[in-house]
Amino acid sequence: MSARCIHQCAYCREPITSGQRWVREKVYELASDGRDLSYYRYHAESFARHEVSCWEKHLMETDGTIRSDESCAPRFSSACAA
Repeated sequence: MSARCIHQCAYCREPITSGQRWVREKVYELASDGRDLSYYRYHAESFARHEVSCWEKHLMETDGTIRSDESCAPRFSSACAA
C-alpha cells in the first residue's frame, strides 16, 4: 500500500494533488494539535479559467500587491512534505 500525500489549498480549499506545484507558508502560531509549527499550502499555478494562482491571490489580499523582488519569491515544491 503506497502512502498518499493530500493537502488542501488554504485559499480555495480544493485538494492539492500529486504532481501539482504548491507553496507552503509557515504559520507562526501554536498549532491546534499542540505542535509548534503549522503550515498553509496554496496552489502555485493558476487554473485554466483563472489569471493568477491561489498563492498570488493570497498575497494580493494580505499585501495588496504581488511582490516581484527575488528575495520574496516563493519556494515551490511538488513533493509531499510534512
